[in-house]
Amino acid sequence: MLNTRLVKSALILAAGLLMAGTVAAKEMKIAYVDVQAVAAKIPQSAAMQETIRSEFAQRIETVGKLEKDINFNIEKLRRDGPTMSEKQQEELKATVTSQRQQYEQLARPLDEEIRNRQAEERNKVLALIKTAIDVVAEREKFDLVLNSGAAVYAKPEYDISEAVITQVSKAK
Repeated sequence: MLNTRLVKSALILAAGLLMAGTVAAKEMKIAYVDVQAVAAKIPQSAAMQETIRSEFAQRIETVGKLEKDINFNIEKLRRDGPTMSEKQQEELKATVTSQRQQYEQLARPLDEEIRNRQAEERNKVLALIKTAIDVVAEREKFDLVLNSGAAVYAKPEYDISEAVITQVSKAK
């Protein structure tokens, strides 16, 4: 009775190992996608850049004008300083100092806000790309999709970037 159980257990174990070997031998269908190239080519990225540019255009223009004014006054002080009276020089130096302080108060927060908005929008675009990759992978029955940076070498025929661009472009 013990021998019979032992034999049955051995047969079940052997059958299980044979089936596991068969399952492991199944070919995997693998592809890769260049996420950065996809992000650069899709219309949503261009729309994102335009949205951010228009959202901050007035403030960027103000900071740019202030920067030009500072540079103009510094150049004027350098160029005309020797011929100016001491009082005029001090007034121009005070103006430059005031403009620099104003520039710091405007430029740093603006830069931070722009970076935050770009990160928000980039995350939205990456979510669209991820969804498109999932759709393409499911449709084409891929078992694994890698980012192109993760592959040391891959044949171009395994690149699904164009299919992902097409899929993302369909999404609104």
